[in-house]
This record gives sequence, structure tokens and C-alpha cells, in this order.
Amino acid sequence: MKEFVDYFWGEKNGGFDVLYHNMKHGLVSSKELSDHIRERCQIEENYSRALTKLSKSAANSTSVGTFAPVWQILKNSSERLSGLHMDMVHKFQEIVKDIQKYSEEQHKKHKTMKDQESGTLEVVQSIQQTTQLVQKAKESYAARCLEYEKFKRDTGASPKDVEKAEVKFKKALDDYKSLLEKYTNVRNDFEKKMLVSCRNFQEVEIDHIRKMKSFIESYAKASENNHSLIQQVHVAFKQQSDEQTVEKLIDQFIQTKTTGVEKPGPLEFEEADLSNLPLASSPEQQEKQNSSHDSKLKEKGRQCERAWMHVCILDVVRTPLVHCGSYRLDLKAHTKFTGKVTTVC
Repeated sequence: MKEFVDYFWGEKNGGFDVLYHNMKHGLVSSKELSDHIRERCQIEENYSRALTKLSKSAANSTSVGTFAPVWQILKNSSERLSGLHMDMVHKFQEIVKDIQKYSEEQHKKHKTMKDQESGTLEVVQSIQQTTQLVQKAKESYAARCLEYEKFKRDTGASPKDVEKAEVKFKKALDDYKSLLEKYTNVRNDFEKKMLVSCRNFQEVEIDHIRKMKSFIESYAKASENNHSLIQQVHVAFKQQSDEQTVEKLIDQFIQTKTTGVEKPGPLEFEEADLSNLPLASSPEQQEKQNSSHDSKLKEKGRQCERAWMHVCILDVVRTPLVHCGSYRLDLKAHTKFTGKVTTVC
């Protein structure tokens, strides 16, 4: 494995800044992974609910006809798939909880690292500033040296100008050497602290990567196991569907809906039953019945006549007459006698 201590130096001494921000990005990565799995949970939960709704729809489908057994298979398959996807939601939620717990620990560890590496941060800033000062001192020294040499070689220059140039040259030289010495000290301190910081940052990063990979492995394993169970449901569904052959569906329909096996027999003409009717009368019997009926009518007429004569005795007046059979009755006289208009027969 490559080491951070070999790859984060450079002219601008920016390795520490890169490693520190990379550590901070680890916290962002864990949060983004948590959000990703949480979103996957939502997708799986919505899918589970959709399958439950689909299962109810299959249950409400027609339960009659030759295709009815297949609807039961569809319902059971959708219910099992819905349950498996909800199981996946629960497993993913546990992973999200673990990531959130790790994020809290990670945040605390980053604060500790910040305090622990503050000395390195200071020396990094110091060496960056010292490097800039050395560069400026170097440029100033080069300019004063050139100026001093010009005055020395110029025969027309006055001794005073040469002396001034020499003073500036010596001062620039002393400043340059002083900053170089300071830079050496700072650089030694920087190297020592940077070596330690690189190792610390790499240790934190290795732990972070291992932890993140463990989450990914749990996530992948949960998905793999769940999809294996889902595959079993699909295999069982296909097997059950294949078992429902055309012949079997027809047989099941016949067994549950049969109305009988006997065909209707032939029907023949049957004479009407007249045994309950009375026997027919002879001509002599018919004539005797008619004579008896006439006698009854005559007797009724005589009764009406007697009643009429009785009424007339009470009050004989001229009144409209009505017929009762072949006899005439005085309605007014009768009304006066009885108090109501009726026909007395």
C-alpha cells in the first residue's frame, strides 16, 4: 500500500490542506450514503405498497370461470413479493441507523484530529510564509548585488555611491541568509510534524474506508439475499402457473360447477284425467230437475202476493209500481209500512 508521507509535499506545501479536507469529506460521504440508502428504502416501501394494492386487485378479480384458480396464484405471488420488499426496507433502515451512529462518532473524531493537528497547521502556515519571504529576500539580494557590482565597475562612480550600494548589498545579503536559516529550522519542524500528520490522516482514512465498505457490504448482502428470495417467488409462480394446464383448469371448473350427468329423457302424450268430474244427467232426470225449479218459483210468487195484500190493507194509495218477477208491488205503501224502500219478495 502506498503511503501519504510520500505523496503530499510539493513546492506550495499544500499536502496538509488536501489531507485535512479529504478527512472532512469523509463525513459528507457517510451522510450521502445514508441519504442514498434512505431513498432506496422509500422506493422499496412504495413498491411494497403497490404490490399489496395489486394483490388486493387480484383478490377482487372474478372468482368464477375456468381462469379463477390462476387469480389466486397471482394474489399469493404479489403478497409474498410485497412482504419481501418490506423486509428489505427494514434491513436497509438498520444500515441507515448504523451509518448515522458512525457519522456522530466520525464528527467527534474529526474535532479531535483538528485539535491534534493544529501544530502541523501552524508550521505549514509558517513555512509557506517563510518561503515567500525567502523568495523576496533572494530577489532583493540579487538586485542589490547587481547594483553594487555596477558601481564598482563604473570608473566614474563616486566612492560615496559605491559605499551606499555596498551597504544595501550587505543588508540584503544578511536578510537573505537570515531567512534561509529560519526556513531551514521551519522546514525541519514542518517535515517532522507533517510525517506524523500524514500517518494520522492515512490511519483515519483507512478506518473510514473500511467502515464505509462494511456498510456497502451489508447493503449488497441484504439486496442479494432479498433478491434470492424474490427469485424463489418468481420460480414458484412459474411452476404453479405451469401446473395449471388447460386440462386441469377445465377439470377444476367441472368439479366445482357441475350440474349433473343425466341427460333429459323423452316426453309422451298423456290423456287428461276426468275422474273427478260428476257423472252426466239423463233426459228424464233433467226434466224432473226443471219441474222442481218451476214449483219453487211459483211458491215464491205466492209469498210475494200475500205480502203485497198485507201492505195494501194499511194504506192504499196510488204509487209507482215495480215488478217482482211476474207480480206488481206498491212501493209507496210498502215504504210507509216498513220505513224504507225495499222490495218484498
